[in-house]
Amino acid sequence: MLTIPHLEALVAIAELGSFRAASQRLNVTQPTISLRIKQLEESLRVSLFDRSSYRPRLTGDGKTVLDLARRTLELTREMNAIGWRGQRIEGKIRLGACDTFAIICLPALLSQLEERTPGIEVALDIDYSANLDRRLHEGRIDIAFLTSPTTGEKIEFEPIADIELAWVANRCLGLSEGPCTPDQLASVTIITNPEPSHLFATTNEWFRRAGVRPSRLATCNSLLHIERLACSGVGAAILPVAILQDQFMSGALSTVDSLPAGDPHTLFIALRQGATSKACALVREIAVDILAASALAQRPASIAAQPGRPRMTIPAR
Repeated sequence: MLTIPHLEALVAIAELGSFRAASQRLNVTQPTISLRIKQLEESLRVSLFDRSSYRPRLTGDGKTVLDLARRTLELTREMNAIGWRGQRIEGKIRLGACDTFAIICLPALLSQLEERTPGIEVALDIDYSANLDRRLHEGRIDIAFLTSPTTGEKIEFEPIADIELAWVANRCLGLSEGPCTPDQLASVTIITNPEPSHLFATTNEWFRRAGVRPSRLATCNSLLHIERLACSGVGAAILPVAILQDQFMSGALSTVDSLPAGDPHTLFIALRQGATSKACALVREIAVDILAASALAQRPASIAAQPGRPRMTIPAR
């Protein structure tokens, strides 16, 4: 029997490229994802994936079913929206968001909330993930979009996207003139968020692993201002790729990417048990839809292949 979870598993694998990543998105175990695909194949009597390669590839039948699955899930969301419109959700929801989510998704999220639930009041808290996590545990916010949440008896969370990172700088710094080493990168001003931000920890860990220390570290509490400082040639920075597409296309920023900036930051949605359930459920539903169509959903290769995006190279030590 076909169910929505079967279709969600298929779509997640197709979009993310692996059973493991799909299990993380859907907050279930990898064997559960494998079982759902097996049951879907048995129900339809077709093979959906060619498993002879390292990464699962859709068969011809798989591509046809994927298209139908996406259309079915979209129709399901539309039907659910009718149900939401029939319910009057009122009161206040205290919503926290890290900078990356706020820049990319928050305007669309608030617009759709206003359209679908005009009776709800949203109290926004834009801050570093560590601060949002603390306030969530203290009961000062109801729901948050953040990286690195911590467990707690009253806290539930699930991964919803990966935030790819890259070293970026303006070409005026001269980092693109011939091979560049970590020592040369450490000689320019490095711009990042202050403690206790996740970006600060990632930046400092990158230099620790390279065995060097930056000579000048400048901190700023806004990703948008870090981006502008980097564009103006003040220094280099590790930043989320998804917020920089216009800067790459214009040539204002180039990537310093032969040495990876580090593992992606995983974006989570976290909420307190007992928080306004209907409102939180609607926020989650809208946010997942927005993320699926946002720059965060693009694979790094597709972003790197954009025409006009200059690149710098740093050989490994």
